[in-house]
Amino acid sequence: MLLNKLEEAKRLVEEISTYPPPPQIDFVVEKDVDWLRKQLEPLQVNWIQLDNKYYMTNQTNFLNIIAWDWTDTYPFIRNRFDCDKRSVMFSSRIHALSFKSNVNERFLLNQVGIVIDYGSGHAYNLVIFPDGNIMLVEPESDKIFCWTKRLKMFYPLSGAYLLL
Repeated sequence: MLLNKLEEAKRLVEEISTYPPPPQIDFVVEKDVDWLRKQLEPLQVNWIQLDNKYYMTNQTNFLNIIAWDWTDTYPFIRNRFDCDKRSVMFSSRIHALSFKSNVNERFLLNQVGIVIDYGSGHAYNLVIFPDGNIMLVEPESDKIFCWTKRLKMFYPLSGAYLLL
């Protein structure tokens, strides 16, 4: 039985190693915290600053990152890997944390934030671009959209906390 599990693990590792390599990022800009603060003002969210300098790529490169990233393939598991309005823990934070972590680790970009949105009982990502454009990313489905055109029922941002 243990040998069967080992063989299965080896097969999975081989399958993962054949996954396409990450896209090449050919454009990175450095922004300071004052610039970022100014860009975030219209959102009126509680912002928890994680860095003093922010490294960002453009939208074209970022769309390639989203297409490459695996976070959207993580399973929905009720009460463990889902959203729960009654829970301060926001189980869906796993998707948002994973996406932010992947972008930070693989591409050395810290332009992705995690939004803990108490208004909807949901966690998702916010990404800011060097041109000041701000988008929201639904890490469970790879949907990306302008924060001003969001469905406020699902992404209210009022009373939300942003870790960026």
